[in-house]
Amino acid sequence: MTQETAPTPEVLREARERARELIRCGFQEPAEIAESLVEVLDDQGLTQEEAERIVAPLWDERLAEQASWPATTDVDRLAAAFDALEEEGVVAAMDFTCCAGCGYAEIGGEADEGSRGFVFFHQQDTETAADGQGLMLRYGGFHAEGEATEVSERRTGEVGRAVVAALEAVGLPVEWDGSPHTAIRVAPLEWLNRLPE
Repeated sequence: MTQETAPTPEVLREARERARELIRCGFQEPAEIAESLVEVLDDQGLTQEEAERIVAPLWDERLAEQASWPATTDVDRLAAAFDALEEEGVVAAMDFTCCAGCGYAEIGGEADEGSRGFVFFHQQDTETAADGQGLMLRYGGFHAEGEATEVSERRTGEVGRAVVAALEAVGLPVEWDGSPHTAIRVAPLEWLNRLPE
């Protein structure tokens, strides 16, 4: 198909469903969501204009839903925990990069000189959480060149304990076995993330 070909009803359905998923995640602006749709579906005839027409009413629908949400949602609590961790010298990034590999590779670029460690969840984690399956958090300590493995593991464990404490302090349920090799899971978690203003 060429770009001049009108998208089929199936393509439009797929675009609407994907737009709903991205809106439910709550981190992207309408134009970014439309661009994401086009990136995936432009070879099937979806144009930027059509994508924007799909996103607009779904965005308005979500804004209307937000009016009935509680004053403080689980995602607000999560953001508060991440803010507290930042105050403790832990780089805390929400919806950071596309996947775990990219997140681990890029999180060091977010660190300040005094940062002792990090915690993040990536875009795929966000989608999983928005789908009602809980949220996985990746974390670790920043390691010095040539540092012994046991020192690195101890620092990572310390960051893991700080993350758990911050989450529990805001009332979020946490699953973690205490191992520096295991991701921290926040579940159950009701994913109500207000859209960017």
